[in-house]
Amino acid sequence: MIQSMTGYGRGTASFRDMTVLCEIRSLNSKITDLRIKLPVTLGEKEIDLRNLVLQRTQRGKIEMTISFEGDMGLDDIEYDRALIRKHFQQLSSIANELGVGADQILHEVLKLPNILKTAGSGDLDNTLWDAILEAVNKSIDQLIVFREHEGRSLYNDLLQSVTSIHDMCNQIEAHDQERLAYVRNRMRQKLDEFINGDQVDANRFEQEVIYYLDRLDINEEKVRLQQHCTFFMETLKGDLEMKSKQLNFISQELGREINTLGAKAQWSPLQHLVVGMKNELEKIKEQLANIV
Repeated sequence: MIQSMTGYGRGTASFRDMTVLCEIRSLNSKITDLRIKLPVTLGEKEIDLRNLVLQRTQRGKIEMTISFEGDMGLDDIEYDRALIRKHFQQLSSIANELGVGADQILHEVLKLPNILKTAGSGDLDNTLWDAILEAVNKSIDQLIVFREHEGRSLYNDLLQSVTSIHDMCNQIEAHDQERLAYVRNRMRQKLDEFINGDQVDANRFEQEVIYYLDRLDINEEKVRLQQHCTFFMETLKGDLEMKSKQLNFISQELGREINTLGAKAQWSPLQHLVVGMKNELEKIKEQLANIV
């Protein structure tokens, strides 16, 4: 089953007197864009968490936030007084040289990186790390459930659109003989307007008609379009984990065949079918931008 890129998940885990809370959101994106907001004390684990999230979520614009409720000293941080003092003195000196007021310097200094530091040192407690992983995995599980629920709607829409294209392709045969007869008669009428019919070599005329009708033949495009529709449906229903790229490639092939049919049709009923197929193809492209 396909998954939508849009979703939300929330997970919690307990550790002593503290609750670990993880929230994760996902939106549509052509590339994978992951942002993680962590307490300063978990900076060393960011890469591990990033790898876990990317492995399980696969694609999308993803934002994950981990926070703690309770008093376990994880937020026991202090300001680097020496660094703040150094920044403040240097910026105050520059402000005096420029004749600029120094009222907001301290406020701006506190926004600089590395101003906060943890009180104490040591590795993260393994039991606490297990609780963090539990909360993260729970949130991702919920995100995936959300994505799959949205994916079912996308699946139905995609299947309906490609089935409509396939059905319209099957209707081409009913109009094709009428189209060829129309083209033949139109060529005869145009020829009669400029040349006396008695001077026309009937055999040569038939050869020319056959040549142009052959160039206007749409049987190959029709067969390929049907095959692409079948392939699209098989891929959509298959077990492929990430289907968006392959379905995008197939939709491009659908577009090529539909455009060629439109160029060769020269018959109003067929043009109406082509317009209908293009409309369904646009729906497919819009929906493919939403799936993983």
